[in-house]
Parts: sequence; structure tokens; C-alpha cells
Amino acid sequence: MTDNSDKPAEDYGTFHMTAILIKRVRQLIDGAPALIETDSSDPVKTAFEEFASGNLSITEDVVTEEK
Repeated sequence: MTDNSDKPAEDYGTFHMTAILIKRVRQLIDGAPALIETDSSDPVKTAFEEFASGNLSITEDVVTEEK
């Protein structure tokens, strides 16, 4: 498998980004800490805010904090 960690999130297609955001929402539901400060308790809103702020790094199986 290829390592996509250096590929900007904006270069992914809509379907792939949706799958990535769904994985991140599941991580948040399972208790993962938010990567940004937010007042939202909604994991979907939090995941979108993380993406919009550029704090997500995309790998093949997980979404991790941008370094």
C-alpha cells in the first residue's frame, strides 16, 4: 500500500474524504480527544472543524494529528 500521509487532504475525492471524516467521527465517539478547541459536543461538527482548520493528517487506516 502507498503512504498518503504527505498528500494534502484537499487532493482527495469527495467519497474518500467522506470515508476519512466518518473514521474520524467514529474515533471521537469512541473517546479520542478533539484535535482542536471546540464548544461543540457533536462529533460530526468537531470532525469538520478539525478538517477545516487543517489539523488532520490522512493515512491509509487512521486520521491523526497534523505535525
